[in-house]
Amino acid sequence: MKSQSDTVSKILKNYDLCEYCTGRIISKIVGKPSSKFLGKKYLKKLGKSDHKTCYICKNIFDSLEFVLSNIFEKSSHFDFKTFHLGITLKPSFLERDDYLKSKFKIKGIENIKFGIAKELAKKISRRTNSKRITDDPDLFIQANFKDESCILRAKPMFVYGRYNKKIRKLPQKQGLCRSCNGIGCHNCDFKGIENLQSIEGKISNLFIKKFDCNQVKINWIGGEDQSSLVLGKGRPFFAKILNPKRRNRILRKTSDLEGVYLSELKKLSIQPKGSIPFKSEVSITIDTKKPISSNQLKKLKILENAKIQDFSRDKRNTNKRIYKVGYKKLGKTSFILDLFADGGISIKSLIQQSDLVPNVSELLENQCECKKFDFKNIVV
Repeated sequence: MKSQSDTVSKILKNYDLCEYCTGRIISKIVGKPSSKFLGKKYLKKLGKSDHKTCYICKNIFDSLEFVLSNIFEKSSHFDFKTFHLGITLKPSFLERDDYLKSKFKIKGIENIKFGIAKELAKKISRRTNSKRITDDPDLFIQANFKDESCILRAKPMFVYGRYNKKIRKLPQKQGLCRSCNGIGCHNCDFKGIENLQSIEGKISNLFIKKFDCNQVKINWIGGEDQSSLVLGKGRPFFAKILNPKRRNRILRKTSDLEGVYLSELKKLSIQPKGSIPFKSEVSITIDTKKPISSNQLKKLKILENAKIQDFSRDKRNTNKRIYKVGYKKLGKTSFILDLFADGGISIKSLIQQSDLVPNVSELLENQCECKKFDFKNIVV
């Protein structure tokens, strides 16, 4: 006990420490949890003033309120129940802390950085009624004590939905911003895309306004031509909402976006990993170079249950199949082909002469052109 008291006495006589650093440094020596009150007790016991400049932290704990006010002001724009905190300190703080612990052979105590973070987190929790966690927090706070700034970043959220496309001449994907290549910059208002005249643009704009987020990344379950319609239950998609400030806002199941109708909208805790297999029911309008007869169209039945192979150099053969085939003659040089097939088959390549086998043009021995194709349904 005497040696413990001697060590504490030596530390406090040789170094001016604040209540926080005193409690932290001597906690292991006296066998008590680190706290401001422990430090205050021993400073008073040894007649030391707590108003002098602390050797380790330079009284940084007195300036916490300024950093906290900055954090509180910025965090008021975010919905969060949990947070994690990181702090940036000048290296000299850690160097002085390590020097003192080494000099008095003190081991097994938290360092100054951990001590500041703990005190800061305690105050944030009380003020915002939130909990500090390390795994998957709603909000990450980075407090920089070098310049007394802070950066807040919300964890992404995910939305599942389906869209029906009711108008033609509307592309699915948006062109990336030429200035930042989709990263987000001042030129694109940090959205990563150039304008909103696409399905991606319409969906992104909806979620940016709804959740007050920086950017939206969409994972499509298949795609279509800009002149194609998407009917039936619609095409599924997953949206990753980046840095959403208002994650708690209610998301209605449906939304009409002028030519694009969204349904089955719901928030997800995580996004499924990997590609999702799907099948498409598609109706294709085809023109032929030479006249086509109903009898010749019967050859299309060969496509039923056929495995599609791609012999182009840049493609690997995949197990894509056509399951059902239907057809209807429209005129001397035109017909409709209805397919129920695995997703990911290039419709135009299947119809026109290409590296896909079987191929409609070669099957009918007649040069075919895909005029348009519409998706009646997508099944996942």
